[in-house]
Amino acid sequence: MYLADLEHNIIHDMSFVRYECKIRDIPQDKRKKIFSLSTVKRMVDTDHVPRFNGCQYCLSELYTFDFQKLFR
Repeated sequence: MYLADLEHNIIHDMSFVRYECKIRDIPQDKRKKIFSLSTVKRMVDTDHVPRFNGCQYCLSELYTFDFQKLFR
């Protein structure tokens, strides 16, 4: 099962949760459960609005760093 943080647009893998993910800090009304990996991959795709990102700690294979943030 996966958990989407609707406030920060980050998806967490609940089978590999780490302390750095800070799942407890996500408000209950900003959580969404996702049950399939294909749905997660569709949400991480660049054409999806809003664009979600994988957590860099527990879902690093779907994490992408935005290098444009360095120059803003």
